[in-house]
Amino acid sequence: MKILNRIILSFLSFVILLSATSCTGNTKDNNEVSPEEAKRLAKEAYIFGLPALLWEKQFQRITYTTAPNGLMAPMGQFGHSRQFVDASNKMVVGFNVDCLYSFAGLDLEQEPYILSVPEIKDRYWIMQILNAWNDVVAGPGVRTYGEKGGNFMIAGPNWKGTIPDGVELIRSNTNITCIGGRLYSSGKEDYPMVNAIQDEIKLTPLSAWGSDYTPPTEVALTDIEFPMDVNESVQKMSAEEFFSNLNRLLVGNLTYEADKDVIHHFKKINIEAGQDFNLNEFSDDVQKAIKEGFQEGHEKLEEIIAHLGEIKNGWTLTYDMGRYGTEYELRAGWSYIGLGGNIIEDAFYPVTRVDENGDDLTGDNKYELTFAHDDLPPAYAFWSVTMYDKDQYLVDNELDRYALSDINDLKYNEDGSLTIYIQNERPSDDKMSNWLPAPKDDIRVTLRLYSPHEKVSDRTWIPPTIKKVN
Repeated sequence: MKILNRIILSFLSFVILLSATSCTGNTKDNNEVSPEEAKRLAKEAYIFGLPALLWEKQFQRITYTTAPNGLMAPMGQFGHSRQFVDASNKMVVGFNVDCLYSFAGLDLEQEPYILSVPEIKDRYWIMQILNAWNDVVAGPGVRTYGEKGGNFMIAGPNWKGTIPDGVELIRSNTNITCIGGRLYSSGKEDYPMVNAIQDEIKLTPLSAWGSDYTPPTEVALTDIEFPMDVNESVQKMSAEEFFSNLNRLLVGNLTYEADKDVIHHFKKINIEAGQDFNLNEFSDDVQKAIKEGFQEGHEKLEEIIAHLGEIKNGWTLTYDMGRYGTEYELRAGWSYIGLGGNIIEDAFYPVTRVDENGDDLTGDNKYELTFAHDDLPPAYAFWSVTMYDKDQYLVDNELDRYALSDINDLKYNEDGSLTIYIQNERPSDDKMSNWLPAPKDDIRVTLRLYSPHEKVSDRTWIPPTIKKVN
């Protein structure tokens, strides 16, 4: 009898266990995620993941070449701009025309690279190192190293090894890591000197350090669709494509400890490092909700871009550029309109698209931006004002003039103040030196302060409003 009872109890236990297993082993149709929650999570995941997808496309954009060609170069090599970019260049949104760029894309999965910077005298320089989340990992430059340069080993999240003597370690938490070098140039007469410095900036794989390393002169193209426009390449992705790519990128491009909770919640809709993302695993209602949330994420992005940072005098002021923390919306917005912004100690980027009344700036009107004689942009290095179109690209114009700065031969007013004339129509001759040509339609203006004074970072200096004069 005792034996029979034990057999019956064992059988009942098996039935209970089987029942429990069958209840938890179904597809997403019976998952606890509701359509409402799935929609919210998809919207949040779009905003969270956007920088990584943009950076991968940017990485592909600058490395899709068999040999260095302008700002493009194979992975692990530098591409240099030998002169200022012009309005035809759509490689990066928000290009400046104050510095000559040096770009490099690094895939740190296999090994680190050592960045060698020569002595650089009497000019602003920075070798900004960015991860796949659009955060500044480090920024060796004139502020931190003065004129001396140095050797910097850029290592990925999983590298373990010995740091060579005389080399400083810079750790990136993402295998996709890019270098955005900037060297100040006063213009055409200065190009040869800057180009010579660019030629001395080197990248060496760790395995080749100490040897007479020469990068390969011919590299096979990767099997990808070349992203002519980075933003557009991401915009045209479906929800399934976007989240599938995000899951793939999460594997080698680590998030932060502070992201732990939000990453955990994303798992409810199969957004997780290395996980397959397939909408067919969800019920029809949840599939529909994820697609709607994805679309709402993009609509939210447009709203974010319109209200980035703090708004003062019509200018959008961002003090956390390059180190966003959990400010995911700010990170997404800035990634979309300008990948690779420096931290405030190195550069400050007020942007505006409105006048003193909050009305959109447009080429139909004439505007003036006036700095008082005792309130010029406070920068230890230099400052500039650059004109862009609605998509944040440089504006074609009859003078090929895209910016004005304190290095230009500007005409000051009798009281020492400075007025910049922003308009599409050619002004009178007495205003030509201070004319910043504008597009015929929507206008975007960026003010840059390189090595800004402390009163910028402590938020006591605010740019003046742009005033409509007609």
